[in-house]
Amino acid sequence: MNDPADNPSRIASTGNDIVDLSATDPLRTCSYRFYSRIISSEEKTLYDQLGGLPFDNYVWLLWSIKESVYKYTSRTDTGLVFAPLTIPVLHLHLPSGDGFYKSMVIYGSEILYSRSIITNRVIVTVVSNDEDFDRTWWGFRSVDEAGYADQSASVRTFALGKLATAFSRADLKIEKTVAGYPVVLDGKGLLDVPLSLAHHGHFVAYSYCLPAAPLPSVLSLSLSSNNSLYRKSAAN
Repeated sequence: MNDPADNPSRIASTGNDIVDLSATDPLRTCSYRFYSRIISSEEKTLYDQLGGLPFDNYVWLLWSIKESVYKYTSRTDTGLVFAPLTIPVLHLHLPSGDGFYKSMVIYGSEILYSRSIITNRVIVTVVSNDEDFDRTWWGFRSVDEAGYADQSASVRTFALGKLATAFSRADLKIEKTVAGYPVVLDGKGLLDVPLSLAHHGHFVAYSYCLPAAPLPSVLSLSLSSNNSLYRKSAAN
């Protein structure tokens, strides 16, 4: 099994997900027929031990963790099929001083860690093979239009704006590979910057990794319709 501590400079991938809670149905989510396709009996027991979180939020939190793990892993194993029950969430810690829900997942040969934010409107998750998330950058924001084409355009514009700042250049673009995951290019070709994009309802989100120490981030906790939240995964 790969231990990220064996090679702390390795950037393998990134994965993220977002859930607009207003676009979910709490009653349906809490029905056994629905949630049993997402969380295992062991994960239900984990919830019973934790408490402090509405059950429908817990289901969507685990969905977002598993979706993020799937995105992370499918970058290198493009034949994967998303099957939530095959991605076990082994530990889940409620927020402490940094405000993140934290978990660990062992999936295939990877030990992965997650960070999640839950508000009354949205759940946002990112995963990394680095428990400290030192070079993982992520952000989300609300958008006015919830159509697929609008979401897709908005999240690319959002991510490109952050990447352009990180690289101090304006010739970057995002394209989708045949396998379906996004990549970052400049005027000379493909950049070694793993990128993940997510959108749901009236929210979009990105995550990316940099090959060197990242630039300082901008943090805004406002969630009005025209504002966004930018978070580095360690506490700022």
